[in-house]
Amino acid sequence: MKYVEPRPGLPVSCLLAVLCTGVLAWSLAPVPARAVAGGSVGIAAHAADMAARMQPAEQQAVLQARPIGGGSAGVQAGGGMLAWPGVARLGLPALRMPDFSGAARSADDGPHPMLPWLALAATWDPDLARRVGVARAHAEWVQGRAVVRVGGIDLLPSNRLQAGEDQVLAGTMAGMIGMGLLSGHVLPVFGSVMKEEQVRDDGALPERAAPVPAAHLADGSLLGLAMALEIAHGGAVLCGGMAACQTVTGLEAMVHDAWHFPGMIMAVPGGLGLAQDGDAAAVPAALAAGVDMEQVSAREDGHDMFGAPLRQALKDGSVRPAQLQAMGTHILASFYMAGSLDHPPSYTSARATAVIPPGTDTLVGDVEAEGTVLLQNENRVLPFNPALGPVLLLVRAPMRHAAALLADELRHAGLDVTVTVAAQGTGAPGTLPPATAQAARTLVLSDSDEDNRMISTLADLGGHVVVVLTHDDPDRTMPWLDMVDSVVQAWAWRDGHARPLAALLSGQQDFSGHLPVTLTGGFYPPGMVDADYRAFARAHVVPLFPFGYGLSARGHLTLSDLHVVREGMHLNASFSITNPDGAPVRAVPQLYVDPSPAQVAPPRLAAWRSIMVAPGHTVRVSLPVSLRLLAQWNVAGGNWAVATGDYTLSLGFSSVMLVRHAGVHLPALHVPAVLDTAPSPGTAAD
Repeated sequence: MKYVEPRPGLPVSCLLAVLCTGVLAWSLAPVPARAVAGGSVGIAAHAADMAARMQPAEQQAVLQARPIGGGSAGVQAGGGMLAWPGVARLGLPALRMPDFSGAARSADDGPHPMLPWLALAATWDPDLARRVGVARAHAEWVQGRAVVRVGGIDLLPSNRLQAGEDQVLAGTMAGMIGMGLLSGHVLPVFGSVMKEEQVRDDGALPERAAPVPAAHLADGSLLGLAMALEIAHGGAVLCGGMAACQTVTGLEAMVHDAWHFPGMIMAVPGGLGLAQDGDAAAVPAALAAGVDMEQVSAREDGHDMFGAPLRQALKDGSVRPAQLQAMGTHILASFYMAGSLDHPPSYTSARATAVIPPGTDTLVGDVEAEGTVLLQNENRVLPFNPALGPVLLLVRAPMRHAAALLADELRHAGLDVTVTVAAQGTGAPGTLPPATAQAARTLVLSDSDEDNRMISTLADLGGHVVVVLTHDDPDRTMPWLDMVDSVVQAWAWRDGHARPLAALLSGQQDFSGHLPVTLTGGFYPPGMVDADYRAFARAHVVPLFPFGYGLSARGHLTLSDLHVVREGMHLNASFSITNPDGAPVRAVPQLYVDPSPAQVAPPRLAAWRSIMVAPGHTVRVSLPVSLRLLAQWNVAGGNWAVATGDYTLSLGFSSVMLVRHAGVHLPALHVPAVLDTAPSPGTAAD
């Protein structure tokens, strides 16, 4: 990333606003113009008019996305794709989408996985997240798909491996991905509902059966969802299978009444079991859960709720036709926000003739370059200086391929590198490869706790040791931490990581990532594997490395002169950031806010800025903070209530390294919950 070189004291230009969260002042971000004028109100009105023009059979048909071709053979022929039927009579095209109950796959169905969420979140770079969305939109479009799932947020609290530990960070990054998708007329569906994504590190599946009122989630998981929808300026909500959607009670009232979000709520296939005679009696409960569109698969004999059971419920009078029209309105509104109905991708030979743009492959390297986190750098061993002699790259057999790729890139950077593969069971004194005894500098690629004994024994030899962690486990134990010089969190290995990682280790690029999760070292009380940084603080758990933490290898920054004032329904926090060193440093100053005076809870992330600061310069930064983050959900009013009192905002470079504080007194206030999903002028398309 290039850096700006402002004059000392010069305020940061809003031209860099794409690198800000703009937390809950989300309408500041650029979004593409949509085909329907009049903003979200115009979109809703147009959708309602179109839904009213549908015939009864059409109104019911658009409530489902079914396997292409129908039946299990159709599933195989369609590559696991589902089709929303559209209404040809009204000029509404059919649209394809994946079955969201399956694992997320790359747009070309290749073997490589999707861009990793934690590595992207570790960049704290909203503009990079938008670029990821733009690239994904291109890839999905040429494959004939108009809908894609965006993870990182969920209706219910998810494993921090999938969502990180903060809804403001997750909602912002997911929303920017959604913005990029919408710029390419691809609809983002927000939600991580797969069991595989919600499973904990200890293998247990969190309990999801007990009903939870949406009001209890308003300042937690639903806050991230609301942020994503508002930042993206559109999308849809994914709530799991039809039975799972009923777990969050009052969801429909929250989404459509309190938020005034015009779009749809979707349910993935499965969870209903085999068809039963009494299915029609369950339809009203499904509609009460707020589900507008149901995905149907061949599993469970194609059992659905909005097919024959809904027709029977309409015949019995337990469901009114007007309800179907309202659901169709929500579905059309989501598609109109994306422009998918006006610019549908082509089905014709998409899989056979499409050429996938290389953008996503390039972005893998960009994510690694910005998201790799320098955790420790004693004796300033990093970056490696070629003048100080060779570097031994030590790995176990599973990381042999990764080591070969990284070694090649380090050699291109001018380093003398030798790769040594440790034998199975290496770890005890005397079992290390002979080359380690003579190495002055050793680099270890480690993907599991099985390497711990080997690393400890290596550190006992007295040479400089750098450990690069190539796994996403935030509870990785590090008994050797005080024995090694440097530790780098590089996230789950991909071959595309070799070049950017070599650039970081050799000093061609500086480290700039910050942790989106707490690295606990595995030291926490039982039952806290799903906890976040605020829960750890309440339990007095001292982390190895806190949420938001990250070092630069080139220098340090100082924060000063924090001021906070109220401006209408948000706060404005301004401060100065200084780079006293001789090299540019990418800064991620973070602003945390204490909750209402009535609550006793640790501070939560409120805003941040990702910015490059030139050497020897001071930059003045301003961050908007929504009063929603200081409020509690008001069930009766369907809005946010701010209690009168004194509030403290704290500034620092992690959740525990808060060095500047400022207070503000607020009167009792009610903050509207209505989301601003209206498209604003401009374009975000690349």
